[in-house]
Amino acid sequence: MVGGRLAADAQIVAPIESTYWWAGEIRRSEEWLLLMKTTVDRFEELARRVRELHSYEVPQIIAVPLVAGTADYLEWIRRETTPSPGE
Repeated sequence: MVGGRLAADAQIVAPIESTYWWAGEIRRSEEWLLLMKTTVDRFEELARRVRELHSYEVPQIIAVPLVAGTADYLEWIRRETTPSPGE
């Protein structure tokens, strides 16, 4: 995702224990949480790629609103998710 400029960075938080409903029953499993920073403009493409690669039928793909950030950090995300000519 980072190499393809769909995300400026990615962080893996693992392992985590998840409890959830699936197929009419409560299940528990060990999972890995992947956080990626991208722009609104790149979200759909990033989500599409995650769906292509993920083993789950319904992976958790959500966007959390960013209510504030330093100007330089937000610019860095925008810059690093903008494909260079030829990419």
